[in-house]
Amino acid sequence: MEGTHHNMKKSRLAMFRDARQISEEEGDCLRTDELPSSEVTTDPFSAKDKYPSVTMLCDKLDSCDMSDLQSNGHQDLFNINNLLQRTTQQDIVCHTEEMFGKDDDGDMPLHLAIIMDKLWLVSIIIKMAPAYKFLSIRNKLFQTPLHLAVIMRKMDIVRQLMCAGADVMVVDRNGNTPLHITCRDGLYDIARYLLEPVRYSEIQCNPYDIPYQKIPQDFDIANYDGLTCLHLAVMNKHMDILQLLIERDVDLNMIERKAGRTVLHMACISGDVKLVRMFVHVRTCNMDARTYSGCTPLDLARDYNQDGVYTILAAAGAKHSAEYVDSDPD
Repeated sequence: MEGTHHNMKKSRLAMFRDARQISEEEGDCLRTDELPSSEVTTDPFSAKDKYPSVTMLCDKLDSCDMSDLQSNGHQDLFNINNLLQRTTQQDIVCHTEEMFGKDDDGDMPLHLAIIMDKLWLVSIIIKMAPAYKFLSIRNKLFQTPLHLAVIMRKMDIVRQLMCAGADVMVVDRNGNTPLHITCRDGLYDIARYLLEPVRYSEIQCNPYDIPYQKIPQDFDIANYDGLTCLHLAVMNKHMDILQLLIERDVDLNMIERKAGRTVLHMACISGDVKLVRMFVHVRTCNMDARTYSGCTPLDLARDYNQDGVYTILAAAGAKHSAEYVDSDPD
């Protein structure tokens, strides 16, 4: 009997492996400092740090108390194939305990229903959640159901999760919030949902109160590559999402954390004339911002032989870093 269960589990794991690789970030191995820790001392839902520490990112970091749902203490509480094939809402409601158990990959039925495109089941499970924190539980790849809904391009599910209290600030194993993934992949409609505060009328059906969330989120949050949502949108040339962020008062002078470059620096390096022209017409954009090494956008345009960009910046009054040194009275 145990051998049969093992084979069924192995078969199921093979079935989901390709689906879970849909995100580009799933192709890389965990860095050494991102490996799950066996000790957890930080509650992610009460953390005050602006940028979550690596210690927080482990597969045991969920703060939900599962003891009331896992009375037998076994990790593999359900046969997922049978569970996801249930056909009636009444049948599913009778198996609430199973719906919020986790398999050996850390996935709940909610994770897997999103991957398998069973949207009717997703909606039912969301409504069955005992508390909002159950909607932000991460699997062993540190993905919440909201991350998977974004990766699978399920915009209606994204909004349902937000309105039910799913945490928009949770990061995956690469430090990406759902908005980071959205900006990277150019998902404009989903970006609009993630940037729109939840309205009072949207939460009336919740059987519990949800906490206040700052929406839009803090745009200055960087992933583990040092990139903000703004930098990801610009790097991938998603102009519609860039405009959406500007309409939400994003700070164009935010820097990425590796070299200290603003998006104007990045546009100068790539020689994107259209983007540079747009930035110089935004009053709040600092044309003379410096990187960690002291380079201004005009310096980079010259160093990377981007003549078209250089001309635009020079005409707009941008300066070289040396000009500041020469004009220093000391």
